[in-house]
Amino acid sequence: MMSEKPSSAAGIAEPAMPAVPDIAAAEAGLGQLDRLAQLCRTANFARHYLEAAVLRDANLTWTSYDVLHLTVMHRPVDTGVVAALAQVSKGSVTRYAAAFIRRGLLRRSVPTKDRRRSLLAPTAAGWALNQQLRGQLIAELNTLLDTHAGAGRNDIDVLRLLITAHHR
Repeated sequence: MMSEKPSSAAGIAEPAMPAVPDIAAAEAGLGQLDRLAQLCRTANFARHYLEAAVLRDANLTWTSYDVLHLTVMHRPVDTGVVAALAQVSKGSVTRYAAAFIRRGLLRRSVPTKDRRRSLLAPTAAGWALNQQLRGQLIAELNTLLDTHAGAGRNDIDVLRLLITAHHR
């Protein structure tokens, strides 16, 4: 909808001219968007690689590992807090938590003062699995990055190179 501006003559409203796009700002925005897209592809590549190399053997995805890890690091923790930290729905956290509880990795408690809340805490087995996987993930990521390391490397740049090589 076009806005109107008052006319200088006789108070008659004239349509306002649409704003002229700022070409330089648009081009800068496109460059930023392209860099963000590349960063997202880089993160997805790293996540999928680490899922295949480490997490698959533990029957986990990156998101389920993140739920376990956040529960270990913030114990005990409300399911809503885990959802916010992991950037997933509370329902997803609840489903992963239920699977972890069946596997003996987490336990759930309900605070007596607020029965609507659900707190998660790791069991000894959950804590141990998290520590084991964390070590394996770090080692695998270091191997991945060191394989293509250069002087003064930036880890994101190394992963971008790996993505480029992977897609050829």
